[in-house]
Amino acid sequence: MMEYRFSKNRPEIIKSLESKLTEGSQITVWQKNNDGSRCLLEKVLFHTLYVDEGVFTLKMAKKDFINFEPKKPIYFLFEDHEFVFKTSIAIDQKEFMTLQIPREVRLKEFRVHERKYYTMEDKKFIEVVFVGKNSGPGITLTCPLVNVSVGGACIVVSKETISNIDFTAILKLKFSTEYQNAIIRNARVYIKKNLFNDDLYAIGVQFDDLVPTILCP
Repeated sequence: MMEYRFSKNRPEIIKSLESKLTEGSQITVWQKNNDGSRCLLEKVLFHTLYVDEGVFTLKMAKKDFINFEPKKPIYFLFEDHEFVFKTSIAIDQKEFMTLQIPREVRLKEFRVHERKYYTMEDKKFIEVVFVGKNSGPGITLTCPLVNVSVGGACIVVSKETISNIDFTAILKLKFSTEYQNAIIRNARVYIKKNLFNDDLYAIGVQFDDLVPTILCP
């Protein structure tokens, strides 16, 4: 059971990236467009980490990121490691994209609160109010609940939702008749695209305050 924290400690960031960024790791990469949409690339392969130079490379042809803007941040979501960070393009080459090592990452900590887990077959749902990108209107959805504790929860959302919400804003989850404020701590692919549905993503959130009694739907 893990919680997350922010770190700006350079040696700690390097150590974390060295343990998580291995050759062949698959990463989802996106960039925010001016109209609020996302330019999204999935299953991009990590190539090499150059600690001394302060950069790392992704194996991707220049044509794949031709629509990316060099001066805008690049965001990363790891399929096998539950953390998200952003950084900037350093160099774009013929077969590789070189990016700066991030100045801040979210790192795992041992969870101190026991969690209750559900499967999609359990059909446990919770009302969630997200903030739209660029301070857009609120987005109210009924989301499947994956797990919950007094300190946080994990919910499932669609690829469309991932593309339209503000990851940095406070969201609200409705327990019984009251809403609990929370922040997004991590995101990962939950169910890959198949004949019946598009990709689904699991979002881990941390409550502002501990919830004394979890009142599941």
